[in-house]
Amino acid sequence: MTVVKIRPTLTILSILSLISCQRIIDNLREEEANENYVSPFKGVYKGNYSGDEVGSLTIEVAQNGYISVTKVSQFSTENSFVSGMVRDDGALQSVTLQSGFTLLGNLKTKSGTWKMGDWVGNWSVTKQ
Repeated sequence: MTVVKIRPTLTILSILSLISCQRIIDNLREEEANENYVSPFKGVYKGNYSGDEVGSLTIEVAQNGYISVTKVSQFSTENSFVSGMVRDDGALQSVTLQSGFTLLGNLKTKSGTWKMGDWVGNWSVTKQ
């Protein structure tokens, strides 16, 4: 009687082990793909912004698509080491500096708008 109860339990445990192993393999493949990913927008972009404030911008896109921004205005210089990312379609995602200066737009068109509190304007860059 006991042997009959053990077989289904062993079968279920074997199936769960195989599923767990497959998940581990899938996770390793996904991590490897992320490590080998190169953003199509990787590089340095320089340009200007204008509107309620004017100045220059440097946008650096790392291999993984994360963005660093340097903003220089007549009032100050502000650097952000990681301030969002660029998606594969070029759209900027969550690119905001500590001051609240937020870039909206697309690196495919190399332009967009910016906002900081009530101040707004436009920006454009060229790839170096």
